[in-house]
Amino acid sequence: MRPVLFWCGIATGLIAAALSVGYAVFYQAALGVDFSRVAPVTAIISANMGGAMVIMLACWLLERWKGQVPRSFNGWLVVFSVLSAGIPFGVSLPLDIPAPELFPGLTAPMHLLPALIWLVLQPWWTVKK
Repeated sequence: MRPVLFWCGIATGLIAAALSVGYAVFYQAALGVDFSRVAPVTAIISANMGGAMVIMLACWLLERWKGQVPRSFNGWLVVFSVLSAGIPFGVSLPLDIPAPELFPGLTAPMHLLPALIWLVLQPWWTVKK
């Protein structure tokens, strides 16, 4: 694996995790809800790091298998991210969680952040000079 690709994945995960935690703090404070039992900070960080690692590994496997990453990779990345953003709408929360209808508004945007950050960082780090 090229080191640049690895560090792009790590940076993507860290930036997406920081933005997601910041968004969670802002969202919960603004709406006066607390989802820390179902979406703790550690879960938010690990989900973002995991998502970034999946993106990095997919890019690496395609590069290794086809010799280069297909131009359609970014399009498929966006499609899968948007589809994964629908997952929070199907989650059943425990009955004692107040305002469960606000949970998708917290977590759905977080599904888009690893792909968004990857799309921003990847061209900067993988451009051949």
